[in-house]
Amino acid sequence: MYYNIKALILNTKLSQEADKVITAYTTKWGKIYATVPGAKKIVAKLNSATEPITESELIVYQNSQYSRPTVTGARILNNNTEVKQDFYRNLLAFYVCEISDKFAPMHLPGIKKYELISRTWCLLAVSKTPLRVLTAFSLRLLKMSGYSMIDYLKRNCSNIKKEDILYLKKIANCCGDSLDTIEEFVNSDDKVMWNYVESYIKTYIAQPSVGLFLKKINYIN
Repeated sequence: MYYNIKALILNTKLSQEADKVITAYTTKWGKIYATVPGAKKIVAKLNSATEPITESELIVYQNSQYSRPTVTGARILNNNTEVKQDFYRNLLAFYVCEISDKFAPMHLPGIKKYELISRTWCLLAVSKTPLRVLTAFSLRLLKMSGYSMIDYLKRNCSNIKKEDILYLKKIANCCGDSLDTIEEFVNSDDKVMWNYVESYIKTYIAQPSVGLFLKKINYIN
């Protein structure tokens, strides 16, 4: 059967000679793997619509509920061009993709997660404090996935300073443009807050490869 689905492309990898396999977060099926035939060819029409950090409407064919869907058509809804053209923001968007992939179970729909990922990509394009956007996204994703860092800090002793916990709570409760104007919050604190969150993330998943790369090139200390 053929299905029309909205999808956020999180990852791609090479498959057979001219195919690739995508990891996508969809409104209808949650996280899925799908085959994109011929997408590795330079002139392939499906290639740009199935690249990471892209929101697309996909036409997929699936002959049974146990088979991997095949993408037969695609239309780009949001290419997130501004994010992709900025090296640092693009890396942070890839970080969003990686942890979304790692925390999302297969075939479990979650429209709130879908909207969170899509909105975060858009915010990364315009925010004056993109690392703070990543921090806010991660705190929300953790809560949606059942691993709330804020709830953990409420229940357990921590070596995080009380004022820093208050900052984290403010970030977790802010959205959109308000992230750029949190009261009593200075830019130099962004890396400190992010390091707290990333350390917490690593208690549940392996060190994200994007995070390792960011540290290697001294974007995040």
